[in-house]
Amino acid sequence: MNNFKNIYIFGCFLIIGALFGILISYIFIPGNIEIQEMREPKFANSYNEAIERASTAVVNIYSEQPVTRRKIGNQRSNSIFDNKSDKTKTSLGSGVVLSSDGYILTNQHVIGDRSIKVTVELFDGRKLRANLIGIDKGTDLAVLKVEDSEIYFPSIEIEDSDKVKIGDIVLAIGNPYGLGQSVSMGIVSATGREFENPYSNYIQTDASINKGNSGGALIDTNGRLIGINTLIRSTSGGSEGVGLAIPSTNALEIVSDLIQYGEVRRGWLGFSIDRQELIQFRRLSISSVVMGGPAQKGGLKKDDILISINSNDPTYENLYKTFARSKPGDLIQLSIQREGNVFDLIFTAERAN
Repeated sequence: MNNFKNIYIFGCFLIIGALFGILISYIFIPGNIEIQEMREPKFANSYNEAIERASTAVVNIYSEQPVTRRKIGNQRSNSIFDNKSDKTKTSLGSGVVLSSDGYILTNQHVIGDRSIKVTVELFDGRKLRANLIGIDKGTDLAVLKVEDSEIYFPSIEIEDSDKVKIGDIVLAIGNPYGLGQSVSMGIVSATGREFENPYSNYIQTDASINKGNSGGALIDTNGRLIGINTLIRSTSGGSEGVGLAIPSTNALEIVSDLIQYGEVRRGWLGFSIDRQELIQFRRLSISSVVMGGPAQKGGLKKDDILISINSNDPTYENLYKTFARSKPGDLIQLSIQREGNVFDLIFTAERAN
């Protein structure tokens, strides 16, 4: 009887101990989990993986360009600052490796019109000579090629820039002021920005972009290229939060032509739109049609209103894509409204001069 009583008491102690252990774990262990969860965002907020994925494909570019001394009358200027021979100036910028065999994309203004020597500095510090494949002044892009069969060049992954949305986080990688590769962060402030040329369709960002960043990469948080950093709008010459990048989709179309032909072959449509109508009424109204041009041959007239562009909505963005991306021989389909009537027009893009 005593043995049974002892076993009963021992069992009660075991049950009470187990319940007490469960209670202790319930009280203390969730606190530990909560502390771990609170610490987690410290690592989740880092973009180190994206930078590591893209940074090896971003290079520094040094270009030597000839500078002819100005003439005074029939004589060249001759001062203590002049040598007897023509000078050269060095331009500094960045570039992005597009392929493992050494094709590099940069800005045309980084290498100038008549570069006599272009040096590419890789991520690991190696410096190599690069050959110019072609330039496009319209978009301020240039393609270089480094010839070295023994080097496998780390290339960047490219994202479709048409998917970029205002508010997306972006990272700019380049060589500001020659300090070495640097990274800045911001958001996409706007898309489809125009500035100084008819082919502009810039991504605007507040990521810090300075001199030397030109030609560098604008990437998303996955480390994919969405743009080529090109311009800053600034009164001081430094970054003021308005940087402009050429969208990757536009850049790839230029690269394809430069590699294949050494130049960009664009289509010419032969009409322009009324900017005031666009601003005030968001309407694409034809302001002029070039006589003998493709649009005039297809029946387009002044004051026609576009209601469809290649079966797409009549937005300025769609018109830009049609204008900038058309090639000689492409068929252009427009639906227009004229004096209350609707007409469908088809004409063939010709080659732009």
